Amino acid sequence: MTVLLPFVINAGLNFVLGLLIAYFLGPAEFGRYAIGAAMLVLLNTALLDWIRLSAVRFYSQKTREEQPQIRATLDVLSAGITLALCGILVAAVVAGVDFGLPVMLVAGSVLGGICAGLFDYHGAIARARFLDAAYARLIIVKNVLALLLMVGGAWWTRDATVVMFGGVLSAMAALLAVRRALADGPLAWSAARRDLASDFARYALPIVGANAIYSLIPLLNRSLLADSNGFAEAGYFSLAADMGLRLFGMLATTLEIVMLREVLRLDETKGVRAAQKRIAANFVIVLMVSLPVAAGLFLVLPAFEALLVPAKFHGHFSGYLQLLLPGLVALAVFAAGIYPVFLLGKRTGLVTLAALAGLLVNLALVFSAGALGPERYALGQTLSFLVVLAITGWVGLRSLPVSLNWREIGIIIAAVVAMAIVVWPLSGRLSPLPELLVQGTLGLAVYGGLMLAFDVARCRTLLRLWLAMRKSRR
Repeated sequence: MTVLLPFVINAGLNFVLGLLIAYFLGPAEFGRYAIGAAMLVLLNTALLDWIRLSAVRFYSQKTREEQPQIRATLDVLSAGITLALCGILVAAVVAGVDFGLPVMLVAGSVLGGICAGLFDYHGAIARARFLDAAYARLIIVKNVLALLLMVGGAWWTRDATVVMFGGVLSAMAALLAVRRALADGPLAWSAARRDLASDFARYALPIVGANAIYSLIPLLNRSLLADSNGFAEAGYFSLAADMGLRLFGMLATTLEIVMLREVLRLDETKGVRAAQKRIAANFVIVLMVSLPVAAGLFLVLPAFEALLVPAKFHGHFSGYLQLLLPGLVALAVFAAGIYPVFLLGKRTGLVTLAALAGLLVNLALVFSAGALGPERYALGQTLSFLVVLAITGWVGLRSLPVSLNWREIGIIIAAVVAMAIVVWPLSGRLSPLPELLVQGTLGLAVYGGLMLAFDVARCRTLLRLWLAMRKSRR
């Protein structure tokens, strides 16, 4: 599908983006940038993400034609919040508020949060209308310009503030590139409806509360680590956390793009039970993709670090990422495999409670395990995400009308173990590039071969059908 192409590009560019910014800024300045970036994510999540979530759930090609007031309400809400945030920022700067960081870095974070929220909202609109070409243009323009402006700014100035504003400009340019393709009409304040805005808030705010807590945990840990151990240590931690979150965040979002819209379509056409059955089947696919990625990254981490990570971050990067990996894969499994249960049933309060429990676990470990040193911040984040997965998984999966396919889940776990047994002995035997290529190829062959051999999630059957269709077209 066309929608997958921008995500392949997006994942690759985001990975390269973070590594290059870290390379040019260095640990201390990258630590400042990472705190600003975490502020950006928290602001976007807490104040704007509920509009994106409402668009995903309530806006479609059908409602676009039959209920134009839905899009009008969404547009007015996004415009109103944007204006309000800009006004608050100007007032705070004029009043001389002490942010604890450079004023322009904070301004870049706020404007970046606004642009990120508008970017995500318009991406949701494109996906809801199946405008894959417009969605691809939105993603590609943003990421290519981000690579040029943010990395170029880091190289030219070695200043985190310049990097933040490069991200702002890239998002604005991407929005302008798809403005006409995604517009339903001129912005009409009078067409917006207060009752619809209330419906959106009641639906999305519990999820937003949970996501805001997930965003607060990295910001809190980075800020506390910078206070206790300096910005350089915060930079070491942040690079590992950012690379992991980028990889597994993109993984979860890609799976959501491919699978969630089919779940919502089934709910709209065949009813909630058919959609719930699809969620149960999709959960196996989520594990089939997420678990080998996590295990594979752990196995190739020495070669990956030596080859791609800036030299000033060596040792620190792999040490932190190893501790963060279980939590990152837990977050991906929750977002792509379990979150749709609560999204479909509009029962999102439990998600917020689970996130709050995770935050409390993180805080307890951070403040009570000082003997562990800086590593406690990574362990706290990991345990918090594992708690969220345990709570939501127990409740969400038990509410489905069908049981999970435990046979296929067992095969997936066994295949990951087999892959690890084959790949692990190669670690440290070759120079980084050949080692990474050999480990990746061998791991893919072992794991992929077992998935095809046992036809997990009907992958062998679907491959045969695809090959037969290609042959018939010749």
